[in-house]
Amino acid sequence: MKKFLVSTATLPMAVGKKFYDYEGIPEAYEELDVDGAELVFLPEWNSKHAPLTPTSADWNITPKINVSELVNLCIDNEIQAYSVHINRDVGNMLSSWERKVVLEGQNVLKSNLSGTSDLGVKIAVFHMWNTYDDHIDLKLLFKRMYEVSRDYKINIAVENIPLSDKNMNSTKAWKILSDIMPGEYGFTLDLNWSSLYNNFEELKKFFERILNVHVQGFLLIENGDYSISPRVGKLDMLKSLNELCSSGYENYITLEMNKPKGLNDFRQAVKMIKVASSQYHQK
Repeated sequence: MKKFLVSTATLPMAVGKKFYDYEGIPEAYEELDVDGAELVFLPEWNSKHAPLTPTSADWNITPKINVSELVNLCIDNEIQAYSVHINRDVGNMLSSWERKVVLEGQNVLKSNLSGTSDLGVKIAVFHMWNTYDDHIDLKLLFKRMYEVSRDYKINIAVENIPLSDKNMNSTKAWKILSDIMPGEYGFTLDLNWSSLYNNFEELKKFFERILNVHVQGFLLIENGDYSISPRVGKLDMLKSLNELCSSGYENYITLEMNKPKGLNDFRQAVKMIKVASSQYHQK
């Protein structure tokens, strides 16, 4: 049965707080008609060093919180998490040529998966590679990840994030991973990144292994009508979501709001996602 989730990545912005202000997560969550949340472990909260991936936040002033504290925040405020998004820096660290950096990535992954397990969550969204690397060894990256993830009863869902390797694309990456990952592992189909590469139809072929769909974009208002627009490209995300669900997709659908202006953006987007996921067009 489908579950409609909201990503906590920008959720505090619904109540006028900065995206990294974790105290806004429970306040905003209780205002939305969703089944649960995708809890994101932000690298902005890391007290050891600034994020390795691009961020608009000033790390020097962002509040810091560790995994166990964040887990307790969810439990204490009865936030139902159905998926967790692993710290997006982990893929960058696992891609490093420096052994100490790889080990740091594995330690962060272990900490994140331990917190995921404590929450009883079974799906972990994972950015497996460094977006900016011009060469990606997926078998090596999987090996480094699996050395940690095999110890947890959590299904990894590799996201189709951008690539800079000219010999690789999202479809090829998923094909390679399909052959080497355990059968219970799968993918997170991010419609915004699919829009960037115009490859929705190609990635849709991995239907049976898609564990989570990210509807990542911003609220667009034209002539009084609402829609959700991707950050890049021209994919009709609601139509694509409808197409996926009409084919029988029954796993998680997660809203990732980009630059939301307030609670109304989240509420309108949730409504549209639910409609697109349930009212199928005739083929």
